[in-house]
Amino acid sequence: MNSIRAFINRHRRKLFFTAGILGTGYALYRVYFAQKERMLALEREEEAQCQADELVENRLREHFENLQNISDSASLAFGLENLDIRLSEELDYTELTERLSQGRGHLSSEEKLQLWERLKILSFTRTACALWAMTVLNLYIKAQLNILGRHIFIEQARGFENVESMDQSVALCQHKFIESADYLHQYGVSGLIIQMQEVVENLLKSKDLRERFTFAELSDTFTRILEAFSSRLVHWINYVIPENGILNEELSASSSMFGVSQLPRAVLSPFQSERAKLEQLMAETHSVLSSDDFGVILELALKAVLDNMMKEFYTIFEGNTSGGIPLAKILPPVARVSSVLLEHPIKNRFINIIGNLPQVQSFYALVYANVGAMS
Repeated sequence: MNSIRAFINRHRRKLFFTAGILGTGYALYRVYFAQKERMLALEREEEAQCQADELVENRLREHFENLQNISDSASLAFGLENLDIRLSEELDYTELTERLSQGRGHLSSEEKLQLWERLKILSFTRTACALWAMTVLNLYIKAQLNILGRHIFIEQARGFENVESMDQSVALCQHKFIESADYLHQYGVSGLIIQMQEVVENLLKSKDLRERFTFAELSDTFTRILEAFSSRLVHWINYVIPENGILNEELSASSSMFGVSQLPRAVLSPFQSERAKLEQLMAETHSVLSSDDFGVILELALKAVLDNMMKEFYTIFEGNTSGGIPLAKILPPVARVSSVLLEHPIKNRFINIIGNLPQVQSFYALVYANVGAMS
């Protein structure tokens, strides 16, 4: 023991110095180890957050794509079918063609001319209405479902996923909002026909039935009809949405019945009071449709549909070298193309043409995200 005590006394300073170094080293090790643990924990937390963000992004993308499929299927199919029925009823040319066919040799020249003039106006009006209504209804339903889908996705993200216990008033609110697409064929189409017919009469009243039309002239005629219609004082939104933005009970009672039961479970969530939420959804929809951006999208879509609709007349003008075809011979195919425009979405190529426009896709992505689309 004495020798050990003597050794410590002789090397006291060295031993203290060494102990200090060892203590500092251990302390530094503990600090380093603790810092490393914190860094690993932060990395794990960041990785988990990235995975969560990726999951949300994937769900958002899947939900958005699902909504586009819905807009191109049940709701749009019902609207197009009813538009075809209404236009066929209000712009029926069957009686005119029958009288012209059966009255050969019995009608005076003046009577024939009156019937042909009437057929001219009806044919162009019906197809122009079909072109415009199909395009607008398609874009309207896309806006509608993306707005509703955004609200629902947000509600679900907040944890409201028990759709089985959803209040009945919530389902009724969503039902009424979806059914607002029925306003066009139930009420708006009558005003649409009146305005479009006035435009057609103004542009074609001076066109003689024997006047020859080239393919380019026929295309230009439809372009001028759509441009003149768009410049009318009556805003086209009034044909799609009630002027005050609120649906009446008659529309809800007699509408498509395309409601909550036909939407996927992901399109159901608890909203606030029925009327307040319905007013909010309709106001957002009106804001989207009245935006400058939507005006650009509508113009692009109408042009794309018109350009592709003109392909229906290729066979008529093919091989024609006489400087055009008499207007009277063009009227039957002009009238028939209206039904092609309003075919079921599954076989309606115009629906795909609109949906594949990059500008349309970008616009509805913004509507869904609610980023600058309503400016």
